[in-house]
Amino acid sequence: MQQVFIDPGVQAQFDRDGYVKLKLFTPEQITALRTYYEEVRSKHEAAINDPALYSSVETGDSELLIAIDQLLKGIVKDQIKATFQNVQPMISNFLIKNSGDTTELMPHQDLTFVDEPDHCSFNLWIPLQKTDSHSGQLRFLPGSHRIIKTLRVVPSYPRPYLPYIDTMRALSVPVETEIGECVVINHAVIHGSSANLTGQPRVAIIMGFCSAGTDMYYHYMPDGDHTRIEKYRMREEDFYHFKPDGRPVYAQQVATIAHTFDPISGPDFKKWVRRQNYIDLWTKAKLIYFRSYKTSGNDK
Repeated sequence: MQQVFIDPGVQAQFDRDGYVKLKLFTPEQITALRTYYEEVRSKHEAAINDPALYSSVETGDSELLIAIDQLLKGIVKDQIKATFQNVQPMISNFLIKNSGDTTELMPHQDLTFVDEPDHCSFNLWIPLQKTDSHSGQLRFLPGSHRIIKTLRVVPSYPRPYLPYIDTMRALSVPVETEIGECVVINHAVIHGSSANLTGQPRVAIIMGFCSAGTDMYYHYMPDGDHTRIEKYRMREEDFYHFKPDGRPVYAQQVATIAHTFDPISGPDFKKWVRRQNYIDLWTKAKLIYFRSYKTSGNDK
């Protein structure tokens, strides 16, 4: 896989865990980003469908998305240039998690945008306030981007890890952030976030990137039919324009494909558990020899 970080040590951590936390931004930059969000906050809140978690894309306002994307990239361009190499940008927008007891985001993966694992796509997640267990911090299953290769499509698809979702939640590693810190997230790594109980929205910026020189794709599976998945080739500007059903407006459909969404088998999951150094030996023993796995049914 092409190296996307200038620092080889950071690249090694990202390759191993599927995510890495960095301190890249100044308090002044975070303040400027937060100020801009407040200017467009009403446009976001007027368009939300899910009161727990929503993004700028869900406004359906292409002019707003273009303005947000260009301004956000402009504010942080120097840090991007100093940190990354061999990458091309996707869309940048705001991601808002409201406050409430039901706002926990269960373990999940992000969509497939490139041909994995030969190429990589990732999000740069920039929170605009401190995050901890009380305010919607991220949680990761380190190394889970290597458990199984599967296509991740819209609007929904059978998640291969569902039989183990409660176990994965229990094994997830929390990542707290201070002002100016961010997290780089491989789109294939399994991650979630704690509930936001602060009484205020948790606002973050999501900036998407992928390996330079690779084609960007978007996959749409109509009516849950895995034999006719629509594959679109995306340009950077295509991420501004989507139809209400989730299909891109201007992107070229290059194929109709079939994909078998095989679940992770018990032996494969146990094999992955054995390889994870961050899991202690007693927990490994319980998972490998004594644990029976049950699906929680909650994949939100």
